[in-house]
Amino acid sequence: MHPRTGEADPTPTAVHPGLSRRAFLARGGKGALGLAALGAGGSLGLGLAEPGTASAGPVPRLVATPPRGHFRTEPDIIPPSLQLTDYGVDPTMGLVMMTPSPLPVGRALTTAEAVEQGLGMTGMMITNPNGSLVWFKESPPFATNLQVQNYRGKPVLIYWTGKIVTGIGYGNGYILNQSYEPVATVKAGNGLQADLHEFNITPQNTALITAYTTRAADLTAIGGPANGVAYEGVVQEIDIATGKVLFQWNSLDHVPVSESYIKMQGKGPQDYFHINSVAPWDADHLLISARSTWAAYLIDRRTGAVVWRLGGKKSDFSIGPGANFEWQHHIRRIGANQITIFDDGAYPAEEKQSRALVLNLDTAHKRATLARAYTHPAGLLTYYEGSVQVLPNGNVFVGWGTEPYSSEFRSNGELLYDLRFPTNDQSYRAFRFDWTATPSTPPKLVAAADQIGGYALHASWNGATQVAHWQVLSGKSATSLDPIALVPKSGFETAITAHPTGGYVAVAALDVHGKRLGVSPAVKV
Repeated sequence: MHPRTGEADPTPTAVHPGLSRRAFLARGGKGALGLAALGAGGSLGLGLAEPGTASAGPVPRLVATPPRGHFRTEPDIIPPSLQLTDYGVDPTMGLVMMTPSPLPVGRALTTAEAVEQGLGMTGMMITNPNGSLVWFKESPPFATNLQVQNYRGKPVLIYWTGKIVTGIGYGNGYILNQSYEPVATVKAGNGLQADLHEFNITPQNTALITAYTTRAADLTAIGGPANGVAYEGVVQEIDIATGKVLFQWNSLDHVPVSESYIKMQGKGPQDYFHINSVAPWDADHLLISARSTWAAYLIDRRTGAVVWRLGGKKSDFSIGPGANFEWQHHIRRIGANQITIFDDGAYPAEEKQSRALVLNLDTAHKRATLARAYTHPAGLLTYYEGSVQVLPNGNVFVGWGTEPYSSEFRSNGELLYDLRFPTNDQSYRAFRFDWTATPSTPPKLVAAADQIGGYALHASWNGATQVAHWQVLSGKSATSLDPIALVPKSGFETAITAHPTGGYVAVAALDVHGKRLGVSPAVKV
């Protein structure tokens, strides 16, 4: 993953696999390939098939984020604009969770520049399936891995924030409860810092994280010196409650530089392995993804020994047609004999387009075969990042990383849902989860007199997921308020015209059953 590479112009361009990242950017390229208008619905290419031709489909619905100050109740929240093509996805299947950040070309953008270009702020973002904002939290300089997991038997929201230097993260993981209150901060141990690529809570209430360190290494296999320096991929399992390191795995102890597909770049440490995901395989093993070796590794959770390799130069598995992958991300076990992989296929380009893969693994006979591949009708080729999530109903949700799309497919490959950021925006991963939250902070209300003797009210509650109606309250004092109106919630911020009965007004958030969830501070009018 590399957050500072460009992404595609709407017009497809040619791949330049021989160019370094610096040379590529110097040419003025915006990065990956093949963005097309969201209205290109069409059928979906499966397996090795090319994407279907575009056909008439739903007209994309634009969910625009207006300029600064539009959210009167939250003037400092400026998420990116979204363009949505909805093909009938079930809206009950959960909220969409992303971590938008600009893809600067050549240099980092300031927040003001990003907002001016329509890219919005860097941070954590939750939307309804219709694209309307539910929760946004600015988090400069970068955020990744926003998702719902379970900790101590309760659903929690987790994410990583920190700085990123040449594709490596230096920060911490964070856990919030269903009121968006801090539960725990997860830090790497043994003098390291938690990397951006993985943050995963296990059933044992521990955290699996990635980290990087430098180490002397023989780099002759990639065109470097025998006495060179490599970035080493590290896995740590952290006891969340105590911060203790329970297990650590270092890549150079088990995987030599000769397995890498990178070539020597510059004189600094070489990222020969580039670990980008780790997850439990079972109680005794972990599954690791290494982008630079094009391989997945099953490792023993006690000894660290590599049990088998899938893909790469030393694969223990025979790879069936279409089951190959290169420069991949986000490998997960989804059943006894299946895994998902986001197959970037670049950078440099090894494939014509990126794919979300479901592979069948015959671990007894060491055979890997393609169960299904999901591709985007626009023929997206993602240079870095990406994710694949199988939802409870069997649908597949795909985050396209540096390509500004998130898509949902039926298991048979039918495209159901397509959400697009502005060009030059990204989300490291994208997910869809059921999430119920009631913020510990109260709703917000702004009131202004209108021209017809009433008041224009604007109400919002950043992060609340159960608000169905706003009840308007008014009275002669801030502590004596009675209901005067009831209006349906509309989007992130609801505009209400009201005629207060006293000098103070407030709003109460009600759920679908009329239960009061929270009340704003009273405003004098």
